[in-house]
Amino acid sequence: MWLTVMGPVRAWQDDTELELGPAKRQALLALLLVRSGQPTSLSTIIDVLWGQTPPSSAANVVYRHAAAVRRLLETPSVAGPSEDDTPATRLVRVSGGYRLDASPATLDLLRFRQLRGAAENMGGTGALRDTVRLLTRALRLSRGPTASGILPHIAQHPYFVAVDREYLTAVKEAAVIATAVGEPGSVLDILQPAAAQHPLDEILQAQLVRTLAATGRQAEALQAYHAVRARLDEQLGIAPGPELRSVHRDIMRRDAHTARLPSPAEPAEPARTRPQEPRRSLLRPSQLPPDVPDFAGREAELARLDGLLPIDAPVPDDAGHLRPEPGRTHATGDDHHHASPRPPVAIIGKPGAGKTALAVHWAHRVAPRFPDGQLHLDLRGLAPDRVQVTPGEAQRTFLAALGTPAEEIPDDQGARTDLYRGTIAGLRLLIVLDDVADADQIRPLLPGAPGPLVLVTSRDRLDGLVTLEGARPVELADMSPAEAREALVRRLDSRRTGRPQDAGDRVDSIDDIAAACARPPLASVVAGAPSPLRTDGDIPCVASEFRARTVTLDAFSESGHADIRSVFAWSYQQLAPDTARMFRLLALHPGFGIAATTAASLAGAPLELARELLAELARAQLLTEEAPDLYVLHDLLAAYARELLRDTDRDGQRGLSIRRMLDHYVHTARAAATRLAPRRTEQWPLPRIQPRTTPEPIPDPERATDWLDRLLLPVLIPVAGEAATRGLHAHVCQLGLTLEVQLDRRARWDEQLALQKICLLSAEAQGDLWAAAHAHRALGFAQGRLGRPVEARTHLFRALSLFTEADDPRGQGATHRVLAFQANTAVRHDRALDHYGQALALYRGAGDTPGESSALNGIGRTLVLKGDHHAALDHCARAVELSGAAGDLNGQAAAHDGLGHAHHHLGEYDRALSHYRRALGLYRELSDRSLEADVLVHVGQTQHAQGYDDLAAESWERALSLLDALRHPEAGALRRRLAGLRAAAPRQASG
Repeated sequence: MWLTVMGPVRAWQDDTELELGPAKRQALLALLLVRSGQPTSLSTIIDVLWGQTPPSSAANVVYRHAAAVRRLLETPSVAGPSEDDTPATRLVRVSGGYRLDASPATLDLLRFRQLRGAAENMGGTGALRDTVRLLTRALRLSRGPTASGILPHIAQHPYFVAVDREYLTAVKEAAVIATAVGEPGSVLDILQPAAAQHPLDEILQAQLVRTLAATGRQAEALQAYHAVRARLDEQLGIAPGPELRSVHRDIMRRDAHTARLPSPAEPAEPARTRPQEPRRSLLRPSQLPPDVPDFAGREAELARLDGLLPIDAPVPDDAGHLRPEPGRTHATGDDHHHASPRPPVAIIGKPGAGKTALAVHWAHRVAPRFPDGQLHLDLRGLAPDRVQVTPGEAQRTFLAALGTPAEEIPDDQGARTDLYRGTIAGLRLLIVLDDVADADQIRPLLPGAPGPLVLVTSRDRLDGLVTLEGARPVELADMSPAEAREALVRRLDSRRTGRPQDAGDRVDSIDDIAAACARPPLASVVAGAPSPLRTDGDIPCVASEFRARTVTLDAFSESGHADIRSVFAWSYQQLAPDTARMFRLLALHPGFGIAATTAASLAGAPLELARELLAELARAQLLTEEAPDLYVLHDLLAAYARELLRDTDRDGQRGLSIRRMLDHYVHTARAAATRLAPRRTEQWPLPRIQPRTTPEPIPDPERATDWLDRLLLPVLIPVAGEAATRGLHAHVCQLGLTLEVQLDRRARWDEQLALQKICLLSAEAQGDLWAAAHAHRALGFAQGRLGRPVEARTHLFRALSLFTEADDPRGQGATHRVLAFQANTAVRHDRALDHYGQALALYRGAGDTPGESSALNGIGRTLVLKGDHHAALDHCARAVELSGAAGDLNGQAAAHDGLGHAHHHLGEYDRALSHYRRALGLYRELSDRSLEADVLVHVGQTQHAQGYDDLAAESWERALSLLDALRHPEAGALRRRLAGLRAAAPRQASG
């Protein structure tokens, strides 16, 4: 496939041109092509295609056209599929939008950039002719203005205009170098149409005039000069600038010093992309702010920055030519740095992450490597008054700092950029640009030639700068606990160190303060600052302020220091209304991580829109994407969001959002538990779901396990507590009923106790005997697991009484099974058989086949414990038969494990392993890692009994890895057993 966007938007498959469809679809394809390799959000697409007034159906139109574009890109080749059947160009769905992946072999724009990059990497005068040839090959790929043929108002969008500018810059580069090597005619056919398309670009027009003169066409050159002079006068009311006037004087005077053209035999080094020689400043600015006192941590980031700085910075000699320092080599391995500008370095991070502190600290460290000076400017990208420093203002500031008289700085942006780049070319300058809004704000400030290094700080990810300019990002995460502790220790002076005997309390207190700061350095700085509110200066006293309350921002707004609330506001105030609302609503979520579907339910928004809003917040550094579709709102940002929520959103709106969130968790929890244990999950009627709630799709057991472990269990108790506080007792009871089995299998017994206590209170509040009975039974089982038999029996007998009162034989049977299990634990096997027998009768009377199967299997296991292995086989085999007939995979797995246990004790090891393997397969199918580990332990026991200790060790290692992943308390005992097995092996071998 071949796609073009440098000119009309067109597509070919082999020799056949493809039909692109309606205008909006062509515009969408054009946008995705110019942003190839970069994610483009849905809001961006809508903005480009419709502007400020999109129709309500805009998102659906985009989805429909995107599907058509995807089909277009997957058009099969006449030559048949490629070796790997993977399309070279394809449209992929990413969080919040789309990304079109192409290559230089399939897209003219990428081929253009590839050739231009190769041209820039050509080094030395002798290679300049090859440079011209590569540039002209790249430029001849264009067939006109970018995306010509799409709707005109769309074609004027900055994304398309940026490609035109990129092309125009390459045209100027090619013209300069072609003239320098004596081949001006090689680019004239490219230069003339470009000049016609940009009739008011003085630099381009001057280059056309110069090239015409260099090819011996002085009359046409003069005619072109007079034509552009007339246009400037008529349309702009200005005279030609210094560049055009200089070219005109060269032609008229034929001065050998100013208009001499290099001959092919004497090629001169071109002035990069600038027609005039660079100004060599006599000033050496030193504008860095003072270094950060007591800077601590960030060792990894400092090492990363050091690694991005080449050891051999280009040094200008007395004649202004660049030469490497003798005896130095590259630290980065970039062999072509003399031919290309250094890529900028971008420090990226969320508000308060310490971007400026790190940039200034590192700049001071490396300042000696930049003897021509250090420039610094705060670009106010996210200033609260929204008044940013424009690129033109920054250029004027830097030119003045470098010694350029104000009257020589052009008003024209293009001319000023050329002068700026010409002035800094070849200088060993460090340029620090702080608080950058986006890539467009700093592109005119990037050097056009080797020498300077630009260091940027921004909350924006600057994807465009990384993609197009090769910027090297250094992303700041939270400080580690050790770094946060070190930062606080350095900031807390001797008055706050406490008495010597309080050293232990001091360490604990510092850790508590660091944790309360959520580890952003700005919060640590403020927390460590002296305060009139802390007169005794004692660290434990400071820590108590943070321990005593939920995290708020008041403690981080000290007089005389940065107000972290204002820092956050700078980012928040840039958000669109829907994005800002999503940020506020995230404060309602009780846990550390929130899934996109949960956020969609909170906001009552479609999932795609929610993903887009979350992606916008992540780009604004107000949210961290920990994994695909999983986001984290750190504590201090959550505190800020809570303040905004309280002041902005009505109570009713907040309540409805919380209800949707609780509906989301309850309905998804039921779906996940049912996927994992369909016959063992109580099917109590679900609470009515609120409109615009987005439950998580649970297509298979793997997804069910992942959702429960990663997204629900970490926030389960706060979610249940929120539901109880709001009087949503049905939600609480549903969580308790749904998750009883899953919490037990994950050995989350403390959480089971906490959840079921909340459930019991909710059940009693609504007078629900049945729900109260379930809560008592679950509490009894958990207390038994935790080795508290008295408390366990109290709850279990209360559950039995309530189930009897509620006339629920299944509930009674389940309670007898728990009592039997605990009787076996206490080595009271006859009592266990009595309880299992009562459970069996109750299940049979209720027609509950899975329950009957589980009771039979329990009897079989108890008979094994009593030594009656043949009778155990009969009961377990009947359990396999019944569970198979009922389609109960859990029951089948448990019964096969029981059969394996009986055969093992009969010495029939091969039969035991056969049943264990059946059980393993079923538990893996159900994604039940806890019981899979349990069976692997049994497999290892049988292999050990056979004398195959190497196989037994392997089985126990697999079981141990599962138990460790679950943080199961039985992992320690298995680890000791495994260590004993390994220790015994050498002794046996030596014996």
